[in-house]
Amino acid sequence: MAEPGAAEAYEATRLAFELGREVRELRECNGWSQSQLARAAGMTQSAVARFEAGGTVPTLAVLERLARALDRRLDVKFSPRADAA
Repeated sequence: MAEPGAAEAYEATRLAFELGREVRELRECNGWSQSQLARAAGMTQSAVARFEAGGTVPTLAVLERLARALDRRLDVKFSPRADAA
């Protein structure tokens, strides 16, 4: 983490992974395949697979499409850091 930008890159990767995991869990709760979610969200199956694996940092538009397809509301908010004093 001593390299310039390493902490920011790590945080972006962590966030992408967590979002992907959540979408995968919601998809599986619906009993859907990646292809079914892709059709409902207007995406390709490979894009859903990359997203679920944390391989892409999504845009808000992509998150909205996924939320709508999963019958969810997308909430974006700022929260205090756990390590903040």
